[in-house]
Amino acid sequence: MNCPHCAEPLSERGVYCKACAGQARCMSCREVLEPGAVACVECGTRLGQPGDAVRPSGLVDTPSLSPNRNTLSYSEDRNSRKFDASLTDSAMHGLGDVLGEFFAQRGVGVVRNPVQTPRFSRQGEIVAPQALPAGVEAQQAAETARTIIDEPPVVDESAAAEKVKLSKVFTLKGQSFELSDNRLKAVSARDYVRRLTYLFIYAHEVYGHPHPTEASVRAILQSAKSWDASGNANTWLKKRIGIADENEDQLKLTAPGREGAIATLKDAHDTNVADTWNPDKSAPKQRGTRKKKA
Repeated sequence: MNCPHCAEPLSERGVYCKACAGQARCMSCREVLEPGAVACVECGTRLGQPGDAVRPSGLVDTPSLSPNRNTLSYSEDRNSRKFDASLTDSAMHGLGDVLGEFFAQRGVGVVRNPVQTPRFSRQGEIVAPQALPAGVEAQQAAETARTIIDEPPVVDESAAAEKVKLSKVFTLKGQSFELSDNRLKAVSARDYVRRLTYLFIYAHEVYGHPHPTEASVRAILQSAKSWDASGNANTWLKKRIGIADENEDQLKLTAPGREGAIATLKDAHDTNVADTWNPDKSAPKQRGTRKKKA
């Protein structure tokens, strides 16, 4: 006979294991206990008590066992949400699809960390713990996880503030923007082209839209009447000052360009800054048609 706890050979006398000091035999009938049992399967005597009678129904009151636990911890960045949970195997089984899909989208693996106690057969062989059936606990845990996961994402306050400022200058049209207020506090036509270009690309960045193409930048400059026939705006755009090429003819801001966009947005909201040059007051001169000499 081997100890149900540590699998060491048992003495023929006594009820405790000499190796692990755990109770190995029933104190009433001296039958070897089952691994993980809280009562003798032969007479119903609970562990540590000499001779509890079996109830008429054939059942005995047993303390509830703590099932294997799985610890989960989830955190998010700025103004982060936090999700800590300790779930049983059955709850984890019910949550597998929900949590797996959620964490996979964020590039995070779900780590299961069950706290399990080894069990042994009468022959001393290790018995793998059986998975608990999915039940009410799994359903409740799944609903709780879905509630947490389906919460709206944490709002980036800085981005929200920038969107409010940009809404004074642009009107959102699908994935692009239309100029609604052309008072960008520029000091010259060239400065106006620079400010509007930076703001237009910056708006796409803040809203998380794809980078605008060079053609769309040209279009917003033309709609603002700042695309001059002499080619100064086109020349400036080709120099890529404060901007850089992205994939497929798209444009993005460099660090100086982004700083210029933020400064322009600040000036646009500052009533103390004079609007020196505006296309409605001093539009770029258009080149006239040359007459052919006779």
